[in-house]
Amino acid sequence: MEHEAQRSFRERCIELIDTHFSEAHVDHAWFARRLHVSRRHLARLFQGDRSVAERLAQRRLAQFVVAAALEPQTPLSTIAERSGYASYETLRSQSHRYLACSPHTARGLVVLNEMAMMQRRPQH
Repeated sequence: MEHEAQRSFRERCIELIDTHFSEAHVDHAWFARRLHVSRRHLARLFQGDRSVAERLAQRRLAQFVVAAALEPQTPLSTIAERSGYASYETLRSQSHRYLACSPHTARGLVVLNEMAMMQRRPQH
């Protein structure tokens, strides 16, 4: 039963991440308040797995990369803000941490990958 309750909390937290990632004020403490648990308890629920902060960072980064590729004329700082980043510097730091490249390079890599995939698709 305890294990089931932990899984339920984790699933609810992941749902909240997917729903609220684009809000810059959302962080680990915000999730704890929404779930009515302490920050420490929330951290223990994800122990041995990606933390809430990592999940949030990766969700924001995934959104940024997709939007940046789909909107090549939109400034990266605008897309970063819409993706939940309080600053472009935070995006840049997380891009280097998780993707090992700059946000600008990430945008280009996604576009190049999409072009390569289109070339491999069979023509009808």
